[in-house]
Amino acid sequence: MRRLRQDVGRTILVVEEQPYLWAALAARIDRGTAYVRSSTPTELRSVWAGCRPWPWLVVGATSTLPPALPELLGERPIPVYWCGVAPDGLPGRPQIFEDWQALVAALARLRELSVNGVRLLRNRGLVTPGGGLVTGLPEVEGLLAAPDRALVAGLDVARIRRQLEINRIPLDVRREDGWVRLIPR
Repeated sequence: MRRLRQDVGRTILVVEEQPYLWAALAARIDRGTAYVRSSTPTELRSVWAGCRPWPWLVVGATSTLPPALPELLGERPIPVYWCGVAPDGLPGRPQIFEDWQALVAALARLRELSVNGVRLLRNRGLVTPGGGLVTGLPEVEGLLAAPDRALVAGLDVARIRRQLEINRIPLDVRREDGWVRLIPR
């Protein structure tokens, strides 16, 4: 069993049988955007435990659903990107890529992500349009990276709204069709 490692920044967790996709991502994703960690389906729980508070993104490349994945994703605001055919039962709204080059290109663009002037701070946190630095909002970081900016509906929308207002972040969250969406304010 691999030694548990605690990440101090955003983590892209790659779930695959062999570490080929992980190697491609690790070589191409700026570490200021996120750390890239690899896990086989059987190691998923232990590797997941090292991602605090949870993985920022989950990237998969398996043909069958890792048994622990639905439970681990649960109601957490974690975008799922999948390379190849998505396995049956994959929860959420996964973004599917036919090949690893398209996936890598999409992930590389996340570094330049900006919604209403709010962008990612290096490693963890957000930068407001006025240059303010905000940490402790992993839900918003997940929503920023979500396909179509929508994730699970189990989020505490009232708490997220309060944090957005307190930190003067010009964003809001809205429930739509069973999903939570990040919108400009």
